[in-house]
This record gives sequence, structure tokens and C-alpha cells, in this order.
Amino acid sequence: MKKSLVWMIAIAIMVTLVAGTTFAGGGKEEAPAPIEETEEGIKYGGRFNVGFTDTLDSLQIGFDWHSSWIGCMWWPLVYDPLWHIGPAPNFEAVPAIAESWETEDGKTWTFHLREDATWHDGEPVTTEDVAFTIEMISGTNVWWTVAETYVEPGSVKIIDEHIIKFTMAKKVFGFYPPYSWTPILPKHIWEPYRDDVAAFTNDEAIGSGPFKLKEFRAAQYAWFVANEDYWRGRPYVDELVFTSYSGEDVRAMAMRKGEIDMMGYGGSSKVLAEDLGKEENLEVMVSPGILFVNITFNLHPDTSLRDLNVRKAIVHSIDRDRIIDMVYLGYAETSDSIMYPEMELHNPNLPQYDYDPDLAKKILNEGGYEDTDNDGIRNDPKTGDNLFFKLVVPTDWADAVKLATMVKEQLAEIGIDIEITVIDKNVWYDVIFNPEDDLFDITFDEQETGPNGDWIWEDYQSAEITEASGLDASNTSWYKSPEYDEIAAKMLLEADLEKRIAYLHKLQLILAEDLPFGALFRLSATDPVSKKFEGYSQGLGGISGWTNYWTYFDVHLK
Repeated sequence: MKKSLVWMIAIAIMVTLVAGTTFAGGGKEEAPAPIEETEEGIKYGGRFNVGFTDTLDSLQIGFDWHSSWIGCMWWPLVYDPLWHIGPAPNFEAVPAIAESWETEDGKTWTFHLREDATWHDGEPVTTEDVAFTIEMISGTNVWWTVAETYVEPGSVKIIDEHIIKFTMAKKVFGFYPPYSWTPILPKHIWEPYRDDVAAFTNDEAIGSGPFKLKEFRAAQYAWFVANEDYWRGRPYVDELVFTSYSGEDVRAMAMRKGEIDMMGYGGSSKVLAEDLGKEENLEVMVSPGILFVNITFNLHPDTSLRDLNVRKAIVHSIDRDRIIDMVYLGYAETSDSIMYPEMELHNPNLPQYDYDPDLAKKILNEGGYEDTDNDGIRNDPKTGDNLFFKLVVPTDWADAVKLATMVKEQLAEIGIDIEITVIDKNVWYDVIFNPEDDLFDITFDEQETGPNGDWIWEDYQSAEITEASGLDASNTSWYKSPEYDEIAAKMLLEADLEKRIAYLHKLQLILAEDLPFGALFRLSATDPVSKKFEGYSQGLGGISGWTNYWTYFDVHLK
């Protein structure tokens, strides 16, 4: 996704439910009895209840489909894309509506559709639907559109019912084909709304995915049933219910009571996971994290943070191991990049900024940052001002507030003064995504790179480049590097995978040396789940997330 996913999620979430809202059709009822078993003894049947702390306010196409937690999960279950990101550990491109695809130049692509895919109303899925979807995407602003979803006008050619050819506006190279996260829509339903797709209420939500919509109540629940005619084979559970709760505590209570079997996106907090793990009917699954936490420096205002040595000293002064124990209860690991170390995309030879307060003091001393007025705070040798920085964090991210408090204490030990400002989450996003307004000096940035992480490198290109290219990037540090810009542009156009990886390694090195942000942690995912079910699929970020919806295909009654 083209922005930090956490940014897209947060601006869309408006939790408006009253405490205790539950799914009227099944939140407290026993799941239906299993009806049959596979040859391997896997049971079909049951109702799988999933709890969220955000809401799906309508089924209309729009930003919520890709930006809210519940939106990220509901559409891949109702609408098939051309292809999926496969399950861990390989995360390969897995055929969905398309059985295969090819390109010679990264620009003109041919997709071959499967012949056994049908819409929930029984109509066949054809290239007419694919053509309609990708042409509509290129002409609307209500979709989550990025460079890889635009085709050249007039380039879409339907060869026959199951072969389609089109030319991308920009070359798409790398490990995945275009349209990585795009639901294909039924033309026969959506075509009357082509000129204003946001006006279509989409009440029936006819898709081609593994689940069919049975009932929807805005901001309360969505109730699905298994698609018996799904080309991959029906899911094991008969029913799936997504229920929205007014907060983490209310959702946790529902889980204790057995009203839900899983938490819907990203699991739970570490404290809550340990608490729920004590319940007899629950267990906690710990998975490799998808989320990185970085300390981001705003380089736009003319402050001492523009001095690389000050940024180095700050990162060296942070005791990450202690923070992992105190804030994340051990469910995290230190990081040195925004790429996952188990993947070949990660550069294993990056500079390390280990906790070393003595080295941090030495760096500052050598730079002339001394406490000239004996107030306990070092002074800038050029301006005489105290090394004082504004650190902003959002109100409802408890871990971020704890993290800020510990960092403030640790920076005080090397003579740097921090003022923590806790602001409304949506205001916080407005602040950090407009660094040129000079309303913050430091913040904590969260990145969910995912296995298909090409998009993230655009976040650190100079603003002039991203604006000129029409990219939806988020350079929160106001970082500018001609060398970085050049390498990023070459990487995105490189077809040779070995050369592409070499470029990715170079980009990571540039960022690690320039320090527009300091890599801090990779958080583990903690998912409390019901012991009634098994088949949970663990991947990056846990058992349910924007890169992993395989749990819903595979979960079944014990």
C-alpha cells in the first residue's frame, strides 16, 4: 500500500458504537453443528465469530475498503482479486481469478483468467469484468489508487472471455505483477454507476470470493456464509461474522464470554494477550511482526536535528532492550531497517546504533554541544539554544505514550530535553504528514512494509519527486537526498531481480547512514484465539491482516 498502512487505517476509523454492541444473529449463540468431514478428517460447519474495534459504516466503494481494519479484511473474502499474496513463509504470488500472467517489458501485461469462477449470483467471471474494473480504477478518485493501478487510456484489449491484455501507465517490475490488492468487480452490477461508483450502495455486495454476504448492519456487524460454488472449494466454516465493539475492553470481555473466537486485525495488545491467555477456553498465538516502530526526525525546521551527529547521539541513547521488556513485555525485537531480516530484501550489513550513552555523549561533545549555561541541558554551539525538542504522540496509542516517556528519560541522561505532547489521533496524523508546518520535531512512525514492499521506498523520496509523479507518499521527516531519489527510481524500473535487490540494499544503507528516522523495533503479533477452532494461518503480523487472510480459508472446528 502506498502510504504507511497505519496512516491509512487511522484516518478512516471512527468508533461510534455504544459499549456492548453484539451481533444479533449469533454473537452469543452456539455455532451450528458440523455437517460433514473431509477425507483428512477436517470438519465442515460452525460459525466463526471475529471481533473488531472499528466499524464498517457502509458497503459503498471507497477509502474504507483499504484503510480500516475491518475494511481490509471484509473485501478479500467477498471479492477475489486477480491474484493473492500467498501465505508465509514464501509470500509468492498465488493465482486467484487469474490463473497465469506474463509480460516482456513490465509495461504490457497479459492475464489468463480461470474458467470456473462465478459471481455470487451465478454469472460467470469474464474479462469484461476485469476490463471494467481496471478502467474504472484509472478514472476515479474514491479508490485506493496508486501508480501500479493506472493503465494507458484505450490500452485494455479483451482477447476473449478469459484472456485480457493491457498496458500500464508505468512499468511494473519486481516480485509481483500489477493489481496486487484490487478486488475485481462485476460489470453487470456496477456498470450503471461507472460515472459515480461511490453513489452505489452495494447492499448485496455480489462478489466472487469464498464468502457471500448474508446480512449487514452499518457500524454493527457483517454476517457471511460460505460460498458453496467457490472455485477453490468452499471454506470449512459455514458462517463468518465480523462484529464491531466500542473498544478493546469490550471486545476482550466478549472474547472471555466466548462471543468471539478471534480478534480481527493485528491481534491484541501484549498486556491483554497475556491476560486472555490465562482463560481456559483461549490460547495465544505469537507470530513474526509486520509492524516496525521508528523514531522519526522532522528535518524541515531549522533545529539541531539537522545535524546528523545529534540524530546519531539520540539513537545511541535509546535503550531498546529495556523498552522491549518494559513497554512490549518482551514481544518485540530490535530492528535496523524497514525490511524483515528473514527476507533476502533485507541488507544484513547496515550500521548498528546500539545502546551506548557514553558514545552518545562523546558524539555531542565532539560536535560542540555542551551545557554552557549549567541548566543540565546541552546547548547548540551555533545558536546557544538548549537541545530541546517537541515529541508528539497520539492519545489512544498507549504503547506510544509509554515509549515516549522512557525515551524522554533516556535522552535526559545525555543532556537533551524533550517535551511530550499527546494529541488527538487524527490531529496527530495531520501534524506528522505535514512536516513543513513545523509543529513537531520528533515522533514515532509505524510502518507495515509487508512482503510486497516496493511502495515504501517512495515514502522517503523528496517531496518534489512524489508530487510531480502523482505518488501518494508520506515523507514525514522532510528528508531529501538526490542519491536516494536516483537509486529509488532505478530500483522501481529494474527488471533483473538480483540488481533490484542490490538497489534495495543500497536504499537501506543510505537511510541507515542519513538517519531521517532511527529504526527501533519490530513488534511481534499476539493473537488470542478460541480453542474450539484450529487451522489458524500465521504470517507477517499474525493470523489476520492485510497481507494474511488465509486464516478465513483454513480455520475449522476441532
